[in-house]
Amino acid sequence: MTEKNAVELVEQWQTGFFFVIGSALFGALLATLLSSIKPPVGGLIGFFGGAALAFLAFSYLSYGR
Repeated sequence: MTEKNAVELVEQWQTGFFFVIGSALFGALLATLLSSIKPPVGGLIGFFGGAALAFLAFSYLSYGR
């Protein structure tokens, strides 16, 4: 593996890591907000829906269309 390929691999892993962590944090934030409105279901929908929407938004902003 050349140095350039190793650097690209690390950059890809870092980007993926930040996508996952950012999506989970946004999902947790949305779950907290929605669980105060409708406790059991709102939190679950907020977490998974918020994480999915955040991941799509981060991907779109990073990679374009």
